Amino acid sequence: MTHLNLPRFQYTVREPVSGACFTGYADERSKSYATLLAEQLAVPLAGHGVDLSGVVGQTDNGSEFLENQPAQGLPTAECALGCEHRYIPPQRYPWQSDVETVPRRVEDECFDRETFRSPTDFWAKVITYWLYFNLGHPNRGKEWQSPLQILQRQAPALVGAVLDWRPLDLAKRHHFYLPKPLYQGHDVPRFPFFLLF
Repeated sequence: MTHLNLPRFQYTVREPVSGACFTGYADERSKSYATLLAEQLAVPLAGHGVDLSGVVGQTDNGSEFLENQPAQGLPTAECALGCEHRYIPPQRYPWQSDVETVPRRVEDECFDRETFRSPTDFWAKVITYWLYFNLGHPNRGKEWQSPLQILQRQAPALVGAVLDWRPLDLAKRHHFYLPKPLYQGHDVPRFPFFLLF
């Protein structure tokens, strides 16, 4: 993956009732990427009739989720979308256990089993994996039901959003809005610099 310059980080949103996952990949941890995934997920959810005022985002206290001055970041974006945001208390890792199990699972079931020959091959395989995960993967913790089966019964409005979701190339989508920074970790757009004499 390093040789092909594939994304190193997976961003995951997990719906706790069904276990459905909405993912994106990027080359670094960033507030911009976390925020972008939330915004990109809100659109299909709202489009399928989900009232975003009933959505609560929960994260740990990682730097990619924290606000800075002036208020920027995931909590502000979620509030702007009509959602609520909560941080888990420090050192309460079990509160995030539902989403924290996902990286290990995708590592075991996809990344350890697959060989990626190109970026195109990578995206084809992760798209296939996540479609299977949301549509057909039985979950032991959910009485051996797939997220799709649970959503069909409990939240039919989400079924279309799950069926249509593809993992996002967050860096590529981010660069539609802002030019690629000259170095990592910088989310502010570049402007022409003029010297006055």
